[in-house]
Amino acid sequence: MRKTIVFLALILWACGAPNQVDSAKAQENQSNQGGAQSDAADDQAAPVDADPNHPLGLPLPAGIAGPDEAPDQWREVAPQDLLYLKTLHGITLIEMAPDFAPNHVQRMRDLASTGYFVGLPFHRVIKNFMAQAGDWNLVKRPAPTTPNLEGEFKFRRSPQQKMVVVGEDRSADTGFVNGFPVASQSDALAMMTADGKVRAWGLQCPGAAAMARTNDPNSANAQFYITTGNPEWLNGLYTVWGRVRAGQYAVDDIKLGEPAYPPDMIDGMDLGSEVAPAERARVWVLRTDSPAFAAYLAQQKTDDGKPLGVCKISVPVYVQWAGAVAPVSIKQDTQE
Repeated sequence: MRKTIVFLALILWACGAPNQVDSAKAQENQSNQGGAQSDAADDQAAPVDADPNHPLGLPLPAGIAGPDEAPDQWREVAPQDLLYLKTLHGITLIEMAPDFAPNHVQRMRDLASTGYFVGLPFHRVIKNFMAQAGDWNLVKRPAPTTPNLEGEFKFRRSPQQKMVVVGEDRSADTGFVNGFPVASQSDALAMMTADGKVRAWGLQCPGAAAMARTNDPNSANAQFYITTGNPEWLNGLYTVWGRVRAGQYAVDDIKLGEPAYPPDMIDGMDLGSEVAPAERARVWVLRTDSPAFAAYLAQQKTDDGKPLGVCKISVPVYVQWAGAVAPVSIKQDTQE
């Protein structure tokens, strides 16, 4: 069986897997850096000790009260929008964004509910770029029967979906909508559009969960990736359907390779609404339209006092999970 896997892996490496995320820019960046880590990795703070109440995440930043003390400053992630990704490195909690990519979110719900992902490899993992999974070929499974999806690279944002602007990206504002990093046309343009909305798209900041595809923009199906760097050249070209809320360290530790031998596997992918209530994780995200986030944002500066870019700002997350077990590694998510 292992020989078969190796043989198939070599074929895919030589010919190109059918659903590959464009890595040309990533390889160019690696070359230019002489193998050094990207800015996203360089700017990480030193690892912090695990908080026993937050085995998958971070202690809250100083001055921010938790959801028990300040419930109006937080929103709780709905169980049907939470995915539990399990690998040998730990559990990663991913919040899906149906307002941004409803069809892709529903596809991930459907596949997770049927157990489709369990036992599939992370077949393409590139340092400071992304970890991609879902290739059925490497384990000799039949191709998925689900139809390809039309790209949801951009969505229509109403001014009622308040955006907290922290910077600019070419002709668009960058900031946060409901705790997700996005780029968007200005609200001022909404009055000039037929639907009263503006164009927006999720950003491929570290921890973005997105769908892989071929050169055909409408070919995404059952392969996904999670970013470990900031591949900004993918912004607006690949569908971002979610974001890691806790356990990014487990993604960062996935074995590198295209594919690696043997590759790291998906040991579990569960939909929160299908987990027994007593065993569910409860995840709160600090509301990015709240006074607490405004105060927190004002403190996010570089060493010379300049505001941080949107991809360098970690939105505070609070996790309660009575049944969770802290990972063997003491390395936790770090705040930039």
